[in-house]
Amino acid sequence: MLTVVPEVRSFFHAKANAAGAPPVAPAIHLTVPDADHGDEIHVTPQKAPGTIEHAEGQSFVLHYRDVNGILSVRAVSVWSIRHTDSGVPVLVARCHLRKATRYFRVDRIDAVTDFDGVLIEPTSEFLCETFGIIWPPSDAERAAANEFQARWTRLRTVCRENGGVLLTAVGLADGELVPDEVGAILDFVNRCCARSKLEFGEKEDDRLRLYIRRLRPTAELIDRALDRMAQTDPAAIIETLSACARVMEADGNIHPAEVKMLDEFSLSMTGLPLQYP
Repeated sequence: MLTVVPEVRSFFHAKANAAGAPPVAPAIHLTVPDADHGDEIHVTPQKAPGTIEHAEGQSFVLHYRDVNGILSVRAVSVWSIRHTDSGVPVLVARCHLRKATRYFRVDRIDAVTDFDGVLIEPTSEFLCETFGIIWPPSDAERAAANEFQARWTRLRTVCRENGGVLLTAVGLADGELVPDEVGAILDFVNRCCARSKLEFGEKEDDRLRLYIRRLRPTAELIDRALDRMAQTDPAAIIETLSACARVMEADGNIHPAEVKMLDEFSLSMTGLPLQYP
């Protein structure tokens, strides 16, 4: 464990004095693990209702238990709020011991203290009053989150099983997936969802848009998608190839690499080249 360095105390001492508050209590002992295991938490940029997207450098001492259960005491300044894929709020903060940005899941916060070492409790009330975060969620909120996650899983499945990876690969064939191409992929997924009687709203639409933009299909993923599509009925294959062509045309610039990839997809699924004009 690392011991607090003098400049950190000086930083908070000056900050507290500038705000007219008492200086940092000498008794506060800040510590961090030798390594921040699991610090690279995957977070999404969506702002949940009621949360403060920009936290304006709210500063305090965080008692935090990492993914391995190791407790640290950190002097942090929080700048924004993000969320994990499962909906857990995450504080994006400057850790003044690490001198770097770190992510802190609110479900791993043991306690919060001010610069005098005074415990701010309950933590749930502090999170609500400071950042508008309601944690832990109520049973109704948890049920709604679980329902959303179930729908999101179904949405990704529809996207995957109907060739979403192939459409994205065509869009990326020229080196860039532009918004019009993303829109064409979304239109196709929307039609597939309608056939499956799966409706989705604006929040899910935004999340799917981000999901598509982050996709970087590997050769293995493409081969797997081609094998899956080859087992479907001819009408589904034709629809997927037609959707790939619409993605290729969406930006108004048909690149030779896109045409080549589309021909390869057609050969793999039908045994014939598409022979795009």
